[in-house]
Amino acid sequence: MTSTPPVPPAVPGAWPMVGRDGMLARTRTALTSDGLALVVLSGEAGVGKSRLAAEAAELLEAEGWRISRVMASASLSDVPLAALIPLMGATRQDITRIGADTATLMAFARDLAAERRREGPLLVLVDDVPQLDALSVAVLAQLASAGALAVLATARDGEPLPEPLVALWTSDRALRLALEPLSLDDLDALLPAVLGGTVAHQTAVALHGASGGNPLFVRELVAHALATGALSEHHGTWLLSGAPGGSRALDELIAARLADLDPAAREVMERLAVCQTVPVVHIVEPPLRAALGRLEQAQLVQVRPEGQRFVAAIAHPQYAAAMRQTVPTLRRIDLLLDHVARAEGAADRERDAVRIATWRLDAGAPGDAALLTDAARLALLADDFELVARLAEAAERSGGSDPELLLLRADALIKLGRVDEALRALERARTLDEAAPADAHRSARILTMTATALITVSGRFEEALALLEGAPERLPAAARRLRQARARILVGLERPRDALAELALITDTGTPAEQAELAVNSVVPYLALGRSEEALEATERVLASGDLDEAVVPRRVAALMRSVVLAQACRLEEARSAAADALAEAIMVDDALRARQAEFTLAAVHISMGRLETAARWAKDAIAGARARGPAGYEPLGRALLARVRAQQGQRAEARATLAPVPERLIDDDSLVLLAWAWVEASEGGAAAARQRIAERTRLRVASGDLDFASVLALDLARLGDPATAAELLAGMAEESTAPVIALRARTARAMADDDSEQLAAAGEAWERHGYLLHAAETLALAAEAARREGRAREAAQLAGRARTLAERTEGASTGPLAVGEQVEPLTPREREIASLAARGLASNEIAARLFLSPRTVSNHLQSAYAKLGVRRRTELATALGIVPIEQSA
Repeated sequence: MTSTPPVPPAVPGAWPMVGRDGMLARTRTALTSDGLALVVLSGEAGVGKSRLAAEAAELLEAEGWRISRVMASASLSDVPLAALIPLMGATRQDITRIGADTATLMAFARDLAAERRREGPLLVLVDDVPQLDALSVAVLAQLASAGALAVLATARDGEPLPEPLVALWTSDRALRLALEPLSLDDLDALLPAVLGGTVAHQTAVALHGASGGNPLFVRELVAHALATGALSEHHGTWLLSGAPGGSRALDELIAARLADLDPAAREVMERLAVCQTVPVVHIVEPPLRAALGRLEQAQLVQVRPEGQRFVAAIAHPQYAAAMRQTVPTLRRIDLLLDHVARAEGAADRERDAVRIATWRLDAGAPGDAALLTDAARLALLADDFELVARLAEAAERSGGSDPELLLLRADALIKLGRVDEALRALERARTLDEAAPADAHRSARILTMTATALITVSGRFEEALALLEGAPERLPAAARRLRQARARILVGLERPRDALAELALITDTGTPAEQAELAVNSVVPYLALGRSEEALEATERVLASGDLDEAVVPRRVAALMRSVVLAQACRLEEARSAAADALAEAIMVDDALRARQAEFTLAAVHISMGRLETAARWAKDAIAGARARGPAGYEPLGRALLARVRAQQGQRAEARATLAPVPERLIDDDSLVLLAWAWVEASEGGAAAARQRIAERTRLRVASGDLDFASVLALDLARLGDPATAAELLAGMAEESTAPVIALRARTARAMADDDSEQLAAAGEAWERHGYLLHAAETLALAAEAARREGRAREAAQLAGRARTLAERTEGASTGPLAVGEQVEPLTPREREIASLAARGLASNEIAARLFLSPRTVSNHLQSAYAKLGVRRRTELATALGIVPIEQSA
């Protein structure tokens, strides 16, 4: 059955204003300050100056100011005083009369100033003030100087202000506020509000990069992407496919800005548009050099260092795109080949090998395969995987059939998430290598890269392991590489002991880079075995040493491993930050594989934090990204995380629907999927079957040595109703492991099995201290129930209050242990409401007034609360309810 595609949201209309609160507050404060007559909001076209000015005017209008809005424009600038007719309260005849003589005009302005001062505060809002005619500016300056009104004006960057307004600066009566483009965080907040749903972080990054944070550009890019279908919803997440493209309206806006370029400046812009970046030394003609300087001063072009020289590029990607559209095809080819000739004729032509190859390719004259292959290698060093794949494919078309070339292309395709294409390229490379073997290292690279592709595309771990069976013995010179690849596969098969045993067979010391690679590959087995200290030491040492070979193990891979290690060490905020940094780098270099890994890691870390909706957002990003960009193997993993979150939020139908597309075989093959299935089953009443499957899988994971995820399974077994079995299993794990989180899981399961309120409370406090909000809330809720059964009502209420406070921060959690805690509540909703206000320091009369009750009713409810909580006075309420009094919180 096909589903009806979602209707794209309407983009027209006012968008929410985000990222401007601070500037709005500064504008309002400046306008209400004594002595300040003029505030100018400046910034590039489309940055939101007019919107901010309008919002500031609305704030002041609500405070009793009178607002007069003046629309300056080029058409009105030729008509003296036309824009000020509404402000001056004059007719066209009056304006004609008084505007003919400066003395008369100034006298009129002085009289008007005196009148306006008697009427109260007045703000004149002038949009695009440089377009205002000279007489209008003179009148406004006179009125502002006399204190009759304040002026809030907008002006584009680079446009000079009229002289009478500049004069206000000399008397310290004016302020200019520069409005910056939106940050990536601002856009991350804006887009979901506009589109009405979750937006993939990678989409926000792409739109921010294409727009430069300019709100008008963002709006037009989103409108165009919706209209063309490039921006669409994938399983609840808005995802952009391809590079953002500008709408006709945006093109027209940019064309207007570029219309006044002189011939030399236009030629420079055309060259930069088609070539993207050009070394400044290649622009030798004096008129073009002079034009380049003018364009840089106008902020249309950036000149930035590149090594020991400088390169020029168009400052904004949308300006570059708009300019490219204006260059005819033949002219574009001529410009590209002209710059090829300039680069090839330079003494340092080797530095521009990638540029030369790319320009030739864009001009339809790619050159020989050797040139393209060399350029592809250089592009790989720069992590430009899209360009690597393009150059390598062009080299193949030009006659290149070298296995090294195919390896180069396959590596880039795996990073880009195009794993099926990579496997086809690797199959051709393997055929060529077997027909004419060159050396063991090349053969090993083909095998290990194929294994990586197999486990990435759909979790084909057994097939990958079979591919490498006996390979270290057949290719002893490359045994180091092959054994490390086998170890990675064994970890994926949940066999960490075997993985470490494989790594132990590598006996040669190796170079510093090889030692760093071996240390990185040992991290995940250490993690699985619960050997946190060794895993953390290896990760920190490798990252600090600088010995990593980026071509073998990029730092973003090590950073992701560090994130997982930090989570096991109960350092969740550091884990989140490391994963976020790795994602930012992966997006920057368009590494789809690492981006999916980072999104998955962020979802897992936020589940540990108990921030469920945030975890759901990252799981959705992983799902949508896997479907749209790949690798496809991350879709079922992302679905497993999302289904577990939804089940823990009590959203049973969505949890089941999320898990439904995941193949049933993965429930048996993948413990992560099994855990999601168990939570979904339990939420639908199948807790007994869920517990049985979890207990069986936990024992298998313990037997294989994977104590890390076995401890996750065991604690969830306790949370789903079998703490006795969980405690028994976790006790053995804690003895073998040095991981702090495994020890805390064991401690919690034992307290749950013993139903010991003190142990539960201590475990809950430990979870809270380390930032695990949901575990802390659940454990304290169970402690409250245990205390209630022990007859300690006051302590039970206090623990229940703390559990409730933590649960409110878990973004919608609704689990069994939390439900137990809710049953502990001895107070009625009204009693809790009144007792909470009293605990925060409010007197009975204040509570009565706030809740529209009589003081007697408030007193009766308080007396009932005292009796139920076992307290005698208000000062004890805060402790009993787990509330910080106002005077303490202040």
